[in-house]
Amino acid sequence: MTVAQIQLLLTYLGYAPGAADGIAGKMTRAAVRAFQKAAGIGVDGIAGAETQKALKEAVCRDRFRAQEESKGDFWKNIRYFSRNEPYIACPCGACGGFPAEPTERLMRLADRIRERAGEPMIPSSTVRCPTHNAAVGGVANSRHLTGRAMDFSIRGWPAEKTLALVRQQKEVRYAYAIDGTHVHMDVL
Repeated sequence: MTVAQIQLLLTYLGYAPGAADGIAGKMTRAAVRAFQKAAGIGVDGIAGAETQKALKEAVCRDRFRAQEESKGDFWKNIRYFSRNEPYIACPCGACGGFPAEPTERLMRLADRIRERAGEPMIPSSTVRCPTHNAAVGGVANSRHLTGRAMDFSIRGWPAEKTLALVRQQKEVRYAYAIDGTHVHMDVL
């Protein structure tokens, strides 16, 4: 693996190696040390074979995020959804479920829509990995890939009624009816 690739993986995992410039400088070595410590491997600041293997595994399983606590903070204030629910994570079973995190903006919007609807809001797709996105016919630049989109239905509501409620929300970037009951919405 190149130094730039290592820097990109560290950045993805929430560590701060600096720019992905291919130079193993002070910030990169500090980020490697922090990752090594979290992964429970030898801490030396050098991304050797063991560290590279652990980085790949961490990315695949979405473990050892440096921001684990902060990423979960906003979930405490989400009333109707949790990160553990089906269809919040990618359901493919191959990517570890969270190639990206659902954004706080998306989940707060979903919570507000659920509150205003007064009926259960049932997600059918939120986060997707590229493989699952392609398998379900998603577009290559789908906002599901970055945790900024959700497909859902509201129990007992036709898509037109749900879409009217969704379009009243200022955070909505784009929304459309998927079928007679399901709606897609995405945020910036």
